[in-house]
Amino acid sequence: MPYYDHDKDYPFAAFITNLGKYNEGELVGEWVKFPTTAEELKEVFKRIGIGQKDDFGQPYEEWFITDYDCYVDGLYSKLGEYENLDELNYLASKLDEMSESEYAQFQAGMEMGDHCGSLQEIINLTENLDCYEVYPDIHDYDDLGRYYIEELDVMQVPEHLQNYIDYEAYGRDVALEENGTFTDQGYVRDTGDSSMSITTVSAAVSPTSTG
Repeated sequence: MPYYDHDKDYPFAAFITNLGKYNEGELVGEWVKFPTTAEELKEVFKRIGIGQKDDFGQPYEEWFITDYDCYVDGLYSKLGEYENLDELNYLASKLDEMSESEYAQFQAGMEMGDHCGSLQEIINLTENLDCYEVYPDIHDYDDLGRYYIEELDVMQVPEHLQNYIDYEAYGRDVALEENGTFTDQGYVRDTGDSSMSITTVSAAVSPTSTG
């Protein structure tokens, strides 16, 4: 399990609200930590009145998400009121399964913003982390230029000429050539595998209709 913000042991929680009650002017809902189970959600829906009847004998069937508590950088703004609970649960489970290095790749992908415009795209990102390679110790063009010249030996520079090398300019050229960028995780480059596979999430936890 990766290290989430604020030392939490779960990536996010959602406040699931009874839509019918909300339309009647009453906020009836409950916080749910993800990942969760179908049994836990069934109990939550029961407690917030989903399935119970209103004053006219009609059952409360619909719900929506009033708010989120997110402990994954960049995720909060991507989640909406009517997200699919199975997809939310799948994303949370995938995040929990990640190693620290995989989570760094995921965070870098989120920060780059290439494939994270929706919950479905973020789920696909978790399945395609090999699209990004993260160099956590490289934070600017100078670092990048020195890494390529001194560590990777892309060119042989005599010792007496090393002080004359413009590492920053070289690093800028490298980043431009390989579509790399600097994130909070370090330097990130596109591995060239820009075609992401698409993940389909089957029903697993939703105990009733969505929204």
